[in-house]
Amino acid sequence: MTDDSPILYALEAGVATLTFNRPDKLNALTPAMLEQFFHSVIRASADPDVRVIVVTGAGRGFSAGMDLSIIGTGRSGDRSEPAELPPPPQWGDDIGPSLQRYYSGGWNALITSRKPTIAAVNGAAFGWGFILSLHCDIRFAARSALFNATFARLGVPAEKGVGWLLPRLIGTARAADLLYTARRFDGVEAERLGVVNAVFDDDALMPHVTQYARAIAANSAPRALAAMKAQIWTAADDVYDEGFAAANLEQDRCVATEDFREGLSSYKAKRAPNFVGR
Repeated sequence: MTDDSPILYALEAGVATLTFNRPDKLNALTPAMLEQFFHSVIRASADPDVRVIVVTGAGRGFSAGMDLSIIGTGRSGDRSEPAELPPPPQWGDDIGPSLQRYYSGGWNALITSRKPTIAAVNGAAFGWGFILSLHCDIRFAARSALFNATFARLGVPAEKGVGWLLPRLIGTARAADLLYTARRFDGVEAERLGVVNAVFDDDALMPHVTQYARAIAANSAPRALAAMKAQIWTAADDVYDEGFAAANLEQDRCVATEDFREGLSSYKAKRAPNFVGR
């Protein structure tokens, strides 16, 4: 992808970084832009060289949400919704509990991906931008980041799964506060509420995220990560006994893999592992 592409894709050291690249509009999203983003997530998910996916924004914003200026204009590529993508075959679909029940088009690509996904929220994350960050497994934010669940202010309900995701992340009462008031809150409050894992000075955010993602890519077995991701995302809807049984089944499969043998050998030898994903 060229530097003027609305979605930048870079792969280094096992980490695919997807960057919303419309900085003059605070990375406001059009349906065509979202469609390209979803395809980029699927591309990274299918690539065995990708171990971790990082999502961030160019310039001063993560994403200001849907570009409201396109509503009703009929501009080419600016449908109110991105085209629904067929469920793609992804690496790791056969590992651990199935995630396909969560698939309903492109929006859930970050969940159904068997790669860990990390949002590096470097600025405004409003509306759809806020929702996309919540679809990631882990979130880090800059102190100057601003979050806003804008939906009630615009006269729409909690869109695109945010009414499902946010209460599970921070609890019903806190989610209700953010959704009902549509108020803005900064990175520091986001950390206190549990919306993000940690907050950093603006210039320290991406160095931390890069180091963190590369550590996962280098030291964690891809097959184990795929199983864990499925366990985490299905746990809220499973009873304990089902989750326990699924973990036992997957453990029996894991001990027969090359990665298990390499993990055990490297751990005993106190050296860095060389995982191959099988």
